Amino acid sequence: MAIFRPYVRDVLRLAGPVALARLGIIGMGLVDVIVVGQLAPDELPHQALGWAPTAVFLVAAIGLLQGVQVLAARSLGEGNPHGAGVVLRRGLVLGLVAGLISAGLMWLGGERLFTAFGIGAELAGPSTPVMAILALSIPLHLLYVAGTFFLEAIKKPGIGMTIMWAANVVNLALNLWWVPEHGAIGSAWATVGARVFLAGVILFWIFFLLRDRVHYGVLAKNAVGPSYRALLAVGIAAAVSQAVEAGAFSAMTVIAARIGADVVSAYQIILNIMALVFMVALGVGAATAVLVSEAIGRRAPQDAQRAGWTGLGINALGMILAAIGILAFAEPIGRAYTSDVAIAVLVASLMWVAAIVLHPDGAQVVAASALRARGDNWFPTFSHILAYAGVMPVLGFWLAEQQGMGVAGLILAIFWASVLSAGVLLARWWVVARRLPKAVEIV
Repeated sequence: MAIFRPYVRDVLRLAGPVALARLGIIGMGLVDVIVVGQLAPDELPHQALGWAPTAVFLVAAIGLLQGVQVLAARSLGEGNPHGAGVVLRRGLVLGLVAGLISAGLMWLGGERLFTAFGIGAELAGPSTPVMAILALSIPLHLLYVAGTFFLEAIKKPGIGMTIMWAANVVNLALNLWWVPEHGAIGSAWATVGARVFLAGVILFWIFFLLRDRVHYGVLAKNAVGPSYRALLAVGIAAAVSQAVEAGAFSAMTVIAARIGADVVSAYQIILNIMALVFMVALGVGAATAVLVSEAIGRRAPQDAQRAGWTGLGINALGMILAAIGILAFAEPIGRAYTSDVAIAVLVASLMWVAAIVLHPDGAQVVAASALRARGDNWFPTFSHILAYAGVMPVLGFWLAEQQGMGVAGLILAIFWASVLSAGVLLARWWVVARRLPKAVEIV
């Protein structure tokens, strides 16, 4: 008789700290928006636009590092803990190189990254220095991400979570210090300072304080593990997928900016609220990916299938509870974000649209994580291209500009794109969940 392993406790044990760490990431953005919104509300559009291209490069580079989490966990499943250390060191190199290239491209693009999309000089000019400063933080954040992915793969996610929330304290202090005098530029420098803290502390912890660093081959020079090519096989597909999605969301910010400053401010706030909840889904997705990858390393496809469906079920419950929460506290949330009464009222009136997005948006990221953990790297990428690059911006432009729906039209476009993406990826997971990936059979 087959022994079925329950995964609810495993997913929750990993997903809790991972989700809190992801919430810490968006918590920095939340603090940035709130402090600027309260102390320099006229600079919210500059901050939003400064983040738009930054998010594309940063999210794409984070996708490039997805192989660190997947392959480190798979190495453990195969009984090769030193392989996880190899993955870590190679991931750090990839993160640093990708970060420096991203920052260089942003500096070269400059104001043209905004004016090329029809944004006027009155918005593009002040937004460009914000973007240039934020670019400095990308290599630093990627070093943190590589370290965090490694720690999550070896099931020690609490370390990354603790460091992230300590960095949030640093970020808040720097924002309160610099924003009153320097506005959005001061907030951008606060982000850089917080990420210097992130990168430095997590690297020091892994290489000097981690008790199991010898067991996992953190410093083992001759250890055998996944190659750069194997990391990129996972990472490039994830990077393309996440770059497309982030680029599409940045395009939606551009559409909002074309309509007006108040619209882009309200859209930025609602997107920030949705992103805050989305971090929970990312945490569940990361936990699901680790457990699926480990099961594949053990050549146990039924365990991988069970871990995947468990993650999807836990995410569904979490997203429904979150939707109820933001509907119940719509007005206080709007007032907390900005001292501008008109924008606060607009944000509160649109919470119902944000609420319906949460479940499909979370489902698609958990399903994509489970598929990539099985070695099905490119299908989620093509699904994201279809939904978020093909459908969302076009629908958003039509609803927001042509139909005059403004912010509501942009959020509804996100909803329908997420429904499409989630439907396609869930169908794919249903088909392939029972099979052992070909890549694992060959190895």
